Amino acid sequence: MKTEVKNEQLIVLTDLITVLSGNTENGNGYAVFEERVPPLGGPPPHTHPDEEIFYVVEGEFEFILNDLQNPFKALPGSVIHVPSNAVHTFKNVGSTAGKMVVILSPGTLLDYFRVIGNKVETETDIPDLSRIPDISSIDISRAFNHAPEHNVQFVLPEIMEN
Repeated sequence: MKTEVKNEQLIVLTDLITVLSGNTENGNGYAVFEERVPPLGGPPPHTHPDEEIFYVVEGEFEFILNDLQNPFKALPGSVIHVPSNAVHTFKNVGSTAGKMVVILSPGTLLDYFRVIGNKVETETDIPDLSRIPDISSIDISRAFNHAPEHNVQFVLPEIMEN
């Protein structure tokens, strides 16, 4: 028997996002969601206009904020503030699924997640978050193709030519 999900849930790249308070419910003032991240999961370095606050509930994360060469650890109880348009990323460096509560302000980044994510209809749509994700099965083209219309910019390494 398939169990329907109660809150809005999305699979965004490697992560499961459960919306606790959506931006459309409060006039685009903010959004709050729980983010479950599998081992080695997380987004590429990027920027966006929304300010973010991450609260680590479970797991061991590595964050980058403005300095790609100096990642730092974030353990349960850590709060990481990402200002608007700051270069940032995170990765679950632990061996189990991690969990964070994320606050977005003004919350419009959630609209981007809705465009690039896969909506979870039933519990069977949720991947096994205890396992390292198969990156080859993730269609990242949607994330890159829709980024400009949502003011998201990815910071990718330059490729050297010989």
